[in-house]
Parts: sequence; C-alpha cells; structure tokens
Amino acid sequence: MFRQAILLFLLIIATPLAAQDGGSFAFGGDRFEAGRTVEISDETDGDLFAAGNRVALESAVEGSVHAAGRIVSVDGDVGGNVYAAGMDVELSGAVSGNASLAGDTVTVNEPVSGNIRAMGSTVTLTAPVAGSAILGGETVNIDAAISGDLAIGGEDIDWGEAAEVAGEVHVYAEEGDEPEIPARVAPADRVTFHDVSHWEDQMPDGFEDDEPRGFWARLGGLFGSVLVTGLLAFALAALAPGFMASIRERVLDQPGRSLWMGALGLAAVAGSTVVLAMTGIGIFIAPLAIFAAVALGFAGYVIGAYLLGAWLLTAVGQDAPDSTADRAIAAFVGAGLMTFVALIPFIGWLAVVAVLLIGIGGLVIRWFRPGFYTGA
Repeated sequence: MFRQAILLFLLIIATPLAAQDGGSFAFGGDRFEAGRTVEISDETDGDLFAAGNRVALESAVEGSVHAAGRIVSVDGDVGGNVYAAGMDVELSGAVSGNASLAGDTVTVNEPVSGNIRAMGSTVTLTAPVAGSAILGGETVNIDAAISGDLAIGGEDIDWGEAAEVAGEVHVYAEEGDEPEIPARVAPADRVTFHDVSHWEDQMPDGFEDDEPRGFWARLGGLFGSVLVTGLLAFALAALAPGFMASIRERVLDQPGRSLWMGALGLAAVAGSTVVLAMTGIGIFIAPLAIFAAVALGFAGYVIGAYLLGAWLLTAVGQDAPDSTADRAIAAFVGAGLMTFVALIPFIGWLAVVAVLLIGIGGLVIRWFRPGFYTGA
C-alpha cells in the first residue's frame, strides 16, 4: 500500500498540469468524477470515485467514497467507507463505515462509526471513533474519544482534553523515547510500548491476524488491488487523455519496441544509482535515483494496466477509448487482468513484468521521442 501511495502522490503532482478536460459518468448506481477541480454538490446513491487536483465532496454519499487529489475535502455524510489520499485530506462529514486516509496533512472533524486508519506528516483527530484506530505521523493530535483499541506512532503526540481510549493502547516509538500517556487517556495497565521497527509486524488484536488468511480475506485483497490500480489508471487517463492516447497508439502499434525501450529505460534509471554512488557529490543524490526507479516501475504498472484494458476492448471489436466511460472501463478491465494474471503459477509474474515494461516503454518514448506521435 505504501508503494501505491508513492505512485498516487506522483500522479497527483504531475497530471493536473497535463489535464485538458475532465468528465463524469454513472454506472450501476456508482458515480465517477475526474477533472482539475471536482466539486460534488448533489447526493450520490451508490459509491463515488473522484480524482483531480482539488476534490470537494459537499453532499451525502450512500455508498463508499474513493477520492484522490492534491486537496481532498469530504464534507458530506458517507454511508459506507472512505478511502482518501492527497496532500491535504480533511474529513468533515460523518462516516458510517471505516475511514482510511493518507496525506501530508490529515484532519478528521466528524465521527467515524467504524475503524479509522490515518497516516501523514500531521494527523489531527477531533471527533469520536466508535471502533479502533491506527494513527501514524510526525505529529499526531488526538482530542476525541476512541471506543476501541489504539495503535499510534509519532515523534510528537499531543493529547487534548477530550482524548480517551476505552481499549488497549499500543505505542510504537524508539527505545528510550517513549511518549507519556496521561492516565486520563488510558491507565498504565492498558498501555503497551513497542519498538518502532515493529510497527508493521506487531499490530494489536483486531488489526493483524497471525493466522493464515482465508479465501474471503484473500479475495478481498485481490479486489482491493484491482480497485486501487483501476482508480489510478482511470485518474491518469481522465486527467491527461491526450497524453495517454498518444502512448496507447504507439504501444499498440509496436509493442515489441515498447518492451525493449521499457527495459532499457528502467535499466538506465536503476544503473544511474551505481554511477552516482561512485562519484563524490553524486552519492548524496543516489537515493533520488533509487526513488525514481521505483516510481518509474509503478508508473509502468499502472500505464501498462490501462494499455492492456484498451487493447482488450479493441480486440473484441470496440473502438479505442475516447470518452470518460470508455477510459474507466479500460482502466478497470486492465487492472483486473493484471491482478489475476499474476496468480498464474510460473508464467504469471513474467506476463506482469512484460506489461509493466511495455508501460514504461510507452512513457519513455512519449517523453523523449514526441515526433513519433506528431509525425515530425
């Protein structure tokens, strides 16, 4: 999930500059919105999927909300779950389900009836949580009651007057740097300290299960992967339709060339890490090259998923995606295929890597050989 968040952050920064138009459509009661600025002021009967530079939800949603943008604000009440990511994420509407939030600044101002997971540089909770909470950030401010358990990690933790935890409190911190937990928040016998290195593998009861995952849990994980990849691919295609169309045309025309160009591009970025590390001043920027290689790989995965979906649509006799609805279908069809092809023993991962490299190749050609698309 952290890797997907990195890619999401890159898309949020890059795509608004290239966006020429947005769009919206409804399908099966669900609603899809994309554009530079997405403002939703009328109620949504099903689930809502929204992506843009700024996403503002001002009305109620009966289903769940999936939102990504530089600025995301959810002011309407939500009948299902909320999944939101961006630079600034603010939840000012009541949530009947769970809330999963990630950003630089994350603020929760209204009650959450289920569990909450919030990660960011600054996380602020000022409304009660009926379930359990996972809160992590450089600065974490809690001024509300949590009815379940709390897992928390942060360099600076501030407990407001209304802060209270009814369940167990699990604190993750460096040894010798454990924060003080006031007795009014939770008595000492309900507080457990863990080393920060165990943040992921020693979660409290209710968040992590040491037992093998069952069929439905695995199925839910697969669905989540399809959902996240499809949403990212749809956001990119909707916000930069011309950019993605040019990549699609070239890749589908010469997939073999795109494959080896993708391998060459990824090797060049990854190899620059070694070259930089061999120089004096370059060693300080080598980590940026590593980050660029990782980001390029995940960008290739998302673009490759969209291209795979677009290819399948044309293969069954449909026109190339040229509307918001068509782009959404291509994105989620491709994401589904990528996820389930990866399950095929032995050859599945090879097919996924090939599609990933093709996606990178299309991106490399589009960036460095624009004449291929314009005829210049």
